Amino acid sequence: MIHPIRLSRRTLLGKMAQTGLSLAAPTAWAAAPPVGPARHGVALLGQLAYAEGFRSFGYVSPEAPKGGALRLARLGSFDTIDTLRYPGRPPGDIRLIYERLFVLSDDEVASYYGLLAETIAVAEDFSRLTITLRTDARWHDGRPIDAGDVVFTFETLKAVGAPFYRQAYRMLTIEADDGNRVTFLNQSRGDRDMVRRIAAIPIHPAHVWRDGSTDPRPEALVGSGPYRLASVDAPRRLVLERVADAWATDHPVNRGRWNFDRLVFDYYRDADVALQAFLADAVDLRVEDSPARWSGGYDVPAVASGAVRRAATRSDGGGTVRGIVVNARRGALADRRVRLALRLAYDPAAIHASLFGGVFRPAEPVFGAHDAADPVASPARADPWAPGSRAALAEAGRLLEEAGYPIRDGRRIDGADGTPLVFRLVSSDPLYDRPVTWLVDAWRRLGIEIARDRTEPASAMRRLLDRDFDLAPLSWTVARLPGTSERLLWHSALADRPHSYALSGVKESALDAAIEALATARTQAALVAAGDRFDRAFGTAVVFLPLWREDTVRLAWWDRFGHPATEMDRMPPSPIDRWWAKAPASEDLG
Repeated sequence: MIHPIRLSRRTLLGKMAQTGLSLAAPTAWAAAPPVGPARHGVALLGQLAYAEGFRSFGYVSPEAPKGGALRLARLGSFDTIDTLRYPGRPPGDIRLIYERLFVLSDDEVASYYGLLAETIAVAEDFSRLTITLRTDARWHDGRPIDAGDVVFTFETLKAVGAPFYRQAYRMLTIEADDGNRVTFLNQSRGDRDMVRRIAAIPIHPAHVWRDGSTDPRPEALVGSGPYRLASVDAPRRLVLERVADAWATDHPVNRGRWNFDRLVFDYYRDADVALQAFLADAVDLRVEDSPARWSGGYDVPAVASGAVRRAATRSDGGGTVRGIVVNARRGALADRRVRLALRLAYDPAAIHASLFGGVFRPAEPVFGAHDAADPVASPARADPWAPGSRAALAEAGRLLEEAGYPIRDGRRIDGADGTPLVFRLVSSDPLYDRPVTWLVDAWRRLGIEIARDRTEPASAMRRLLDRDFDLAPLSWTVARLPGTSERLLWHSALADRPHSYALSGVKESALDAAIEALATARTQAALVAAGDRFDRAFGTAVVFLPLWREDTVRLAWWDRFGHPATEMDRMPPSPIDRWWAKAPASEDLG
């Protein structure tokens, strides 16, 4: 996840220099090693669980009925339906009208199965990936999907797409071998995660988008996926309708999925308003991100009667790590001693207990096992001071004095010019309001003032990408097979790149090496070792002030839907693509 600022796997993969559009491959790749055997899928860790010709994924209900509607709430707004070019805020769900080259299996760590791609062949060192497209793949207007569409989409996103795409595809190039086959070339050999980045690309039709214009009429937006655009009313509502005869409806990766005839997305200004819309039955289901609302906001007759059901399910992967990112490019924050002083001044465990009733797990370490005896301990930093304690505050004060920031009249000042030490914290996410208030009080005990700039999401995003901040909330989802998020956020190669997501500007060779180890691990043992290495280097850098980790999906829904039996107990729910509308008196098919 970047939301302003929230970085999740789906959001990350869904939003993924300037370069010209070309079908030619760089000549430097002429001697590149041959790719491996062409297969129906590729596993980045272990072996593929589903053999060629499989009927459906094991976590769906392949006979789920089609029909009905699902109404969902989204926060914020959108101002365009152009999902290729930046700037602009398209609704993320509009990408459902486009198919991908291959699809991640949700019950494996990192296995991908062809969709638009009939076969996938990958070089052992991940320097090349060759895809043969399915000859029966069609756009909704009946035209075939070919290599030109793939090249056009990739090159456009890399050249003029959102900053995330430009960074994620910076080391990749593409060539069309013929009308039905493309090869991706990777300058970062050993970069296993290039497969996931390619899987994220929503392939667009070149014949619709090549001239750069966007016809706002829904019928003019041509896709190839399970849905087409039915209506759009920016910035408030998006409606998608199922394409019953879409070419991939019965494809193994789609069978049992995409069951609703209509998907309605209404946009709300904040989470509290969205909750009221749900309780008023204007929205069918909601994912609750606030423990306070979860425990106290659903005390209504519909819940008591069972008309509204609720479930909390442990998420896969490492959950979402939440904290404050530090812009180490700015003034005093360039000094590690100052950053460490900020970290020592507060106790995340106390924040968990006081503000959230202890429902969250610690944010540190990111990858390592948690020490039940010391929930904020990290192998990366074995400080003798309990964070937030009197001893820790004393050590924080000593570090600040040593760095040249003494106390005068109760305020921390720059010893060189006498100016007060003030940091600007930019935020747009109300989820952080109470924790930030706690942090402001903690840092005030050190004599440091925090200027809080609350702004709307688009403005917050611009300020962060322009580096116009000292501190900012950051939510970062740790994938089951990590690498991409960590590289984009913390690798020094992106620290000086304009508008990159390397918000902290950290440049630590040990951290870079740990990120490379994460991105190239091919076994579970290597991945664990790389995670431990990352934890140590990341803790030493002190560019992220940890708060908490969310690893539970809290879902509330009106009881009119069926879902696979695998959900709620063995894996988190995914209502949009796996649920269905129940017929009267029907039973769940899972």
